Amino acid sequence: MFFSRKANRGRNEAARAAGVLLISACCIHAQTARSAASARRADTVASAANAASDPIASLLSADSLPPNFTGDNPVHVRDALTGHVGATAPSASITNRVRTFLTHPLQSIRKDERQAASATRAAGQSTAGSQGNRTFVFVVPAAYGVRFEAKRKVVSVDVSLASPETPDAILLRQTVKGQSGRKLVIAPEAKAKGFVQTFDTIQFRTDGTTKTMVRGRTLAPDLAHARNGDFAIVLICTLEPPYMTEQVDHSDPTDEEPTDITHRTSTLQGIVNAVWLIDRKDGAIVTKRLRLVK
Repeated sequence: MFFSRKANRGRNEAARAAGVLLISACCIHAQTARSAASARRADTVASAANAASDPIASLLSADSLPPNFTGDNPVHVRDALTGHVGATAPSASITNRVRTFLTHPLQSIRKDERQAASATRAAGQSTAGSQGNRTFVFVVPAAYGVRFEAKRKVVSVDVSLASPETPDAILLRQTVKGQSGRKLVIAPEAKAKGFVQTFDTIQFRTDGTTKTMVRGRTLAPDLAHARNGDFAIVLICTLEPPYMTEQVDHSDPTDEEPTDITHRTSTLQGIVNAVWLIDRKDGAIVTKRLRLVK
């Protein structure tokens, strides 16, 4: 009888110990599940924060753009590069992006990029975000060269981005201020009568021979959209040393051109990462599969 009671006590103690272990295991499992859920929520929040802080990465993965999308203003990019803030001040985002890579030595930039590229490759991610500080989006209107083939429902693109004066560079923006004196005055009196012109050109060039022709074809099932689109070419470009060069040329009035003319040419230097065709009215991305050719 004594041994039986002792055995029962042993069994009861074992059962209580098993119950404590089971409760502890359940608590640990619940805590682990809560920790995993918290980690997932943290990852989601971090991903959203990263997307918000890296507009270029968000743009590259976008299915559409805002209506009347204009991209980065080349004038603002140039002003930020030269440290000049004029009447139309550059946006804070452009200024910050330019200052970020200009305030670091080139060797540090390349070292940081190599480290970021190695890390992103190891993680199986894109390296586009690592160059976001000096990656800009320029929009060039495509008034000519976009053709819609109704029977095949295909949009074909054959657009030149160069100006006749500089066929080896992509023209981003050109403005002309002042009036020409041709056929109105003679050379000696042109400047005195106010026939003074200023040509302001901003262009983009790559190392070697710059490809300035955009070509490609894509299916366009939406007939009305393809026929009536206000098309533009989107260039996603990364600036590289020397980032930008400037040249100012002046010519006095002559008998052939009785106008006092000043040409300011700013050339951004870098690479073109992607070329898209968009409809500027509604922000629709017609195709991301365009290419640059000579």
